Amino acid sequence: MRKLTGRESILLGAVALAAIAYLSYVSERAMSSRSAELAGAEVGELLADTAPVVPMGLLASAVDDYDRNGRDLFKYSKRPPTAEELEAERLRRLAALKAQEEAARKRRQADEARQEAAANRPPPPPPRPVEKQPPRIPFQYIGYLGPKNDRIAVFQEGEDLLLARRGEPLQDLFTVVDIRYESVVMGFTDPEFESRTRELPMKGK
Repeated sequence: MRKLTGRESILLGAVALAAIAYLSYVSERAMSSRSAELAGAEVGELLADTAPVVPMGLLASAVDDYDRNGRDLFKYSKRPPTAEELEAERLRRLAALKAQEEAARKRRQADEARQEAAANRPPPPPPRPVEKQPPRIPFQYIGYLGPKNDRIAVFQEGEDLLLARRGEPLQDLFTVVDIRYESVVMGFTDPEFESRTRELPMKGK
């Protein structure tokens, strides 16, 4: 048998060390894998023992109807007012009440002033008496007949002709005061109008 050289002895020792290291690594991996499997099994058993049990019968129970008048989960309740806000609201209402009282006082004063002015106002003067008017003359003067010193006035009322000299009454209401060329002056038989006359122009003039 040949004796190994120093170099070959070193190489053989290195190979042996490498083989030992590899076997050690493989053994440790196998032991770690086994330990992990055992630990996983133990954890699974522990979780299975401590997991909550869901009663499946409750899932099939009836669901309560929706109440539209119930509390709305998406709306917040109104915040109660603070002391400052309450005081401000009290002052606002007090100011509004004072304003209403002041307006009512001014209305009362205005009403009292109007009543006082009406009481001190002098009474209106009595109405003036309506002046009585003489009767309306219903006929028209159309001309005259006869000489200048003895003229006869001719009047027309509808289809009727009326004749009258100076100073004669006509229809018991009127009198002929003067007969002129283009007009006639009429008076009234009522003593209330004896001072009043009315001139009738000749028809067509």
